[in-house]
Amino acid sequence: MRIRLLSTLMLVVFASPAAALLSDQEPLNNVIATAPIQMSIPPDDNLVRTDSGLLTFRIGGGDLDYVGIGGLLAGDIVNLLTTPLVDRPAFEKPDTIAGLFSDNGAMECIGDDAYNNDLDPVPTGFGSLCRVEIPADGDYFAGVTGYSAAAFDGGHFEEGMYALTVSVTRLPEPAVLLQLVSGVLGLVALRVGHRAYDGSERPSGTQAAIGRAATGSPAPQL
Repeated sequence: MRIRLLSTLMLVVFASPAAALLSDQEPLNNVIATAPIQMSIPPDDNLVRTDSGLLTFRIGGGDLDYVGIGGLLAGDIVNLLTTPLVDRPAFEKPDTIAGLFSDNGAMECIGDDAYNNDLDPVPTGFGSLCRVEIPADGDYFAGVTGYSAAAFDGGHFEEGMYALTVSVTRLPEPAVLLQLVSGVLGLVALRVGHRAYDGSERPSGTQAAIGRAATGSPAPQL
């Protein structure tokens, strides 16, 4: 029971479900300075947090969408993924570019095409993937724009709906991980000792005979 309870607690510690639906905030999220924080990361030692939502490039193109991610810590791993939804199952429209920016506008990562399926004879799919380890504590902004020669300049003609998924992974500190492992091993040892004490694990006949021979104890009478 203790082992099962600890396993459940470890699952709760290492994973937390999505808690927010990312949404389009037009026209306020066309620049980082006015983009709201939609995804707040708690100051836990370790977690996996994923939020997603449907956003839309406005008719006529030139749209840039930004979603604020608050409370990131140095070492956090951020993944941005877009899925074009206008022409599924090809997933090529709108053709997106995803990037992650610090609160002063510095680009931390950028991703263009992430193909749908490596089993396809001809690669398809113009969704985007961007993955980076955060260099410093602070608020960051996931940005999505349409494909153009110069990314995030607004010079594109992409239109329509796409899905944006943002995931944050925070690994446990080595000392915390060591404590968790030590706790598991301690509970296992406690459980084994308890079972041996209450007689639930009895020695085999051969083991019992060897024990009697070593101690000089007589064999049990039938």
